[in-house]
Amino acid sequence: MHRLLALDLDGTMLNTNKVITSETRSSIQQLMANEVAVTIASGRFPASVWLHAKEILLNFTLVALNGAVTVDPKTGQMIEGSPLETTSLLYMLDVIEEEGAYVHFYGYNALYVRQINDLNRSWPMNNVVVRPELTWTEDHYRDQTELIRLVEVGSDFRTFVNSMPGMIYKAAVICTNLAARERIFKRLEASGMLQCTKTGSLRFDVNAIGISKRDALERLCRKQGIDRQEVAVAGDYDNDLDMLQWAGLGIAMGNAEPHVKAIANVITGTNEQDGVAMAIRNYLL
Repeated sequence: MHRLLALDLDGTMLNTNKVITSETRSSIQQLMANEVAVTIASGRFPASVWLHAKEILLNFTLVALNGAVTVDPKTGQMIEGSPLETTSLLYMLDVIEEEGAYVHFYGYNALYVRQINDLNRSWPMNNVVVRPELTWTEDHYRDQTELIRLVEVGSDFRTFVNSMPGMIYKAAVICTNLAARERIFKRLEASGMLQCTKTGSLRFDVNAIGISKRDALERLCRKQGIDRQEVAVAGDYDNDLDMLQWAGLGIAMGNAEPHVKAIANVITGTNEQDGVAMAIRNYLL
């Protein structure tokens, strides 16, 4: 008997248009009606995770920024947070600047950038609950985008980082030079201060060492008296690997990378085939 289902958002609960389909929504609500708790475990901003949770009336503590923060499903406020240490951030900046890569930093619901440009300008819009009936413009989603601040801090990231102790929870590194990206990834990981997870073909996320979706779920389950064998999780990418291996039932999406499928207990349909709904019907109801 499973007591908790934890879902990744992108590539899992959301289809390729970033929409929660009616079939996925109804299956989640049916599962909750059977007294199985459902939560989201995502690398996204807390506000984005909270907005999606509100959309389907989730009532279990939420996981955002790859496990760096846990979020109250009723209020969207932080319950616990594990920020990056200033020394770790400064080391990261040294490595990234040597290779000429791009980086931005995540506060609780703020994106800190050197300058606002085409790469980061759309970040708040990319975190909204998409409504197919609405035209894709800022005006139609302003009530959501206003929850995430895009903050231009200038070229001196070091001074900014030193002025923000305990306020930065995640970094995203983007590098079009694949060899340089791999060098940065390996150097940051080898430092012993940072947790790196690939989240796309050109980018990876960086959290404090030991921070992951699994770590956050483990802590939440311990508090709720839920054994890991009573937990099912679904995901599709590298930042889902730890929780897929840890849970009693690890569900890889049909669109997941091959190495993700290889460590899962079961493989469901793709996010275009309502794979979450399929998994709920086949394994949890």
